[in-house]
Parts: sequence; C-alpha cells; structure tokens
Amino acid sequence: MYPGNTHIPFASLSPEAAARSITLTSATKGFNIPGLRTALMYFGSQELKERFHQRIPGRLLGSPNVIGIDATVAAWRHGQPWLHEVMKILEGNRTKVTEFLAKEMPAIKYRQPEATYLAWLDCRAMNLGTSPFEFFLEKAKVGLNDGAAFGEAGVTCVRLNFGTSPKILDEILSRLAESVREVALATA
Repeated sequence: MYPGNTHIPFASLSPEAAARSITLTSATKGFNIPGLRTALMYFGSQELKERFHQRIPGRLLGSPNVIGIDATVAAWRHGQPWLHEVMKILEGNRTKVTEFLAKEMPAIKYRQPEATYLAWLDCRAMNLGTSPFEFFLEKAKVGLNDGAAFGEAGVTCVRLNFGTSPKILDEILSRLAESVREVALATA
C-alpha cells in the first residue's frame, strides 16, 4: 500500500466475516520471490477449513519447499528496510506514470493505484485501429500485458508494470508516447 491508503482484510470486518473467509498471504510479490511458491492460508473457522479440504484435493495445493519457507521467514523478519526503499522507488514511478500520461497521453484513462506496481491503461479513446497490446508491441516495441487476457472489459486496456528502475520506466514511457505521436502525424 502506498502512503495514505489502508489495506482492510475482509476477515477483520467482523467475527461473522472472519468465520466465512479464507485469508491467503505470501511474501512473493512484496519481496520479489514468486518462484519459491510459498503461501499461507488462514481459515476463519474449523468448519470452513473442513469444507475446503472436502472440495479441494491436497494435491492441487502443492507443498512448501524448504527454500521457499526460509526465504519467506527471512523476508518477513528482516526484509522491511529493503521493502521500504523499494516502496520509495515504486511511489516515484507511480507518480511519474501519472504525470507522464496526463501530459503526454491524456487520451489514456488511468487511475493511480493505491497499492501494487501495475498500472491499468484504458486506451479506448485513442482509436488505435487494433488492440492496444498489439499497437504498443508493434509500434513502440514495448510488451505490456494484454488487457483482453483479463476478460472482455479489458479489451481496450493494457497493463504496465512500473516495478522497474526509473531509467527503464522513462524509456518505456518515451516509446509509448512516440508511437502515439507517429500515428497521429501519419493520420493528420
């Protein structure tokens, strides 16, 4: 979460909400250890846990590995100073994306995220003639996530991962804007 925002777990809303929720958590995103595939599940009630295990075979859940467990414990015990520094970079990148889009590509609808390092860019108003994913891949040579992969509502969108260095983000944003300018000039 970025400063000024608060994460409110569903299970914390009331004892009734907790009794019917499963909370999943891991260090994979925050501490950049997704390949180690270690997560925790907390069941709000014993009944819910039993129902879950009746429906979901254990083989589908995988099993933790020693490296993943050790990395998760280390991240949660000792990684906060590192995460604090990363969050400063991400907050700067988030602001950079917001300001850049407003100035250079105002047709893109964008809502600054309260958490995460992913920016959803709605390119509907740009009339690109193709999917925004294909457009930016071909014209800007930037591979964003295709919004269509996330459902029908995402067809006009792309997802930009700004969890990178400010220098690389500058290059990405510059290429995106240049590709749009080139098309605008060609159609003018």
